Amino acid sequence: MLQRPRPIAAPAAACIVGRVLATSLIAATVAASSALADPSFLRSLDFDGDGVVLVDEAIALRNLQFNEIDLDGDDKISPDEFDASLRAAQARYAQMGQSYQAQNASPGRIDAFTFADTDADGFISRREYNHHSARLAHSLDRDKDGIISDADLSH
Repeated sequence: MLQRPRPIAAPAAACIVGRVLATSLIAATVAASSALADPSFLRSLDFDGDGVVLVDEAIALRNLQFNEIDLDGDDKISPDEFDASLRAAQARYAQMGQSYQAQNASPGRIDAFTFADTDADGFISRREYNHHSARLAHSLDRDKDGIISDADLSH
């Protein structure tokens, strides 16, 4: 049973209600270069369709995805739920004609789930997820102007 999203403290939150969530977790956590180069990725972050993607907009959109990933509604993401979201993201990218090929992990590499599970309890809490969302959105804004642009994603 899906839960309704909780209110979000972000300037773009009013524009978000009822919008389809198109951003994939795989692009957010793994930042596959083919996905970031695709203009549809940037458009998928644009809540209000004004052609400008504010960092706060990207954070709010990704935070809303928590409820989609938390399939059992227990307010935490398990490794199985996380893996299911990655498989769904791969399927969405395949439909767009893109593919993501996992690279062999190098020694010492931390996977996306472990990176987001900051308290190492085996689950990603809503707080951890929201923190990771903010880190991701800010990392996409390479010139630190508060807007995620094509130029930011092409670096």
